[in-house]
Amino acid sequence: MASSIISLVGTGGVFLLLYFVLRAASFFVSRLSERRYRAYRRLAKRYRGRYEPRGFGEPPTVGFLYNGALVRVGLAPVVPRRGPSYPRSRVVARIGRLNKSFRMELTPVSPDAIHRSPRGARQVPIGDVDFDRSFQLFSNDPELATSVFELSGRRAVENLGRLAFPASFLVSIDPDRMMIQIDRDMGTDDELLGRMVYESLVLLDALGKSIQARMSKGITIKEVGAANFAETGPPICKVCGDPILPKTRRVVCAACRTPYHHDCWEYIGGCSIFGCQGKMSVAV
Repeated sequence: MASSIISLVGTGGVFLLLYFVLRAASFFVSRLSERRYRAYRRLAKRYRGRYEPRGFGEPPTVGFLYNGALVRVGLAPVVPRRGPSYPRSRVVARIGRLNKSFRMELTPVSPDAIHRSPRGARQVPIGDVDFDRSFQLFSNDPELATSVFELSGRRAVENLGRLAFPASFLVSIDPDRMMIQIDRDMGTDDELLGRMVYESLVLLDALGKSIQARMSKGITIKEVGAANFAETGPPICKVCGDPILPKTRRVVCAACRTPYHHDCWEYIGGCSIFGCQGKMSVAV
């Protein structure tokens, strides 16, 4: 009887000791994680957002609202690839559909980089010699893209470049989101992460102002009769920016009669002209 009691007490003591060891380990890991991801916690507090843990050993994300846009900050998922893999910090703003076809990408100029421009986009100089020498901008709407990089947007990009150095970075805009990506872990430093997010929001404001300015111009459709092909040349597709040659498959918007390559129309699924909601096309 006494030996049984001693055995039970011994077993209970082992389990109690194991319990305290696990609690201590959990506390240690929690404190270590809190210290490691302190920059994200402070960022969430600064913008009154939400700190979102992603599991043991995984970096968190922070989400908050900014002028109607849902902004998320964190590390990009690791994609298996050949060679070394580097952490990539991202700020992604979901802004609703800007336009059915607007796309833009900007990266630093690098002799080693191989850049693939978005579909239908071409390189766009903004007219600032130093800026054009340092960065390469691709877009399928040169006027809108250039307006984004007026004074405040240009400074934001230059500051992002300084933060990223010597790593690279990317500014990417498509119809429903803006993404800023720096090829290093900015979350290891509270100041670095805060500055990256701040400059990203400045760029988001510049994009919003450019969109509003474009929308405020409105659309006017005026009947002027058929153009003389010999004088004006082939029409330009509003999606890819290339000429629509006579022997290529082409369509026009049934609502505003804007011409497109057949494949470009199928790609965006409707008219890309601001103010036109055309969904039907007519082969010509």
